[in-house]
Amino acid sequence: MTKLEVEEFEDIKSGYRIRFLFEENPYFENTVLEKEFHLGASGDPDSKSTEIKWKAGSDLGKRLKEESQRAADALKNGRKRPHQDAPRTFFSWFVENTDASADDIAEVIKDDMWPNPLQYFLVPDIEVENGELGDEEDDDSEVGDVSVIYALL
Repeated sequence: MTKLEVEEFEDIKSGYRIRFLFEENPYFENTVLEKEFHLGASGDPDSKSTEIKWKAGSDLGKRLKEESQRAADALKNGRKRPHQDAPRTFFSWFVENTDASADDIAEVIKDDMWPNPLQYFLVPDIEVENGELGDEEDDDSEVGDVSVIYALL
């Protein structure tokens, strides 16, 4: 990723778009991926994402599903335990468009990272273990959201 942009629509209440710009890479053809948040026809929050044009054999979402299926098959055959849940990645977040009202990551990007990115370069190293912050920081929800962003990127 070379650049991140946030574009708020003219009527700020109607939504915004997050644009991720990429250099050429071995995984997908897109140089721009966009995720848009807006009010749907019913007045409820809605989102949509650019379709990712994966290069042959590089669909990371498909690979994750295949690994989950292999783990489930192994469990059926009594060989080993599968992971509890599939890990959440940038790409799983990006294509997830089922509940735009609960998209905390997009809100952190738009309201926190985009207007004040320097704070993410100036904060001391944050240790994240099992989704929890280390001793260096208190239980501040803003910093907790930062750890989620770090994990996704």
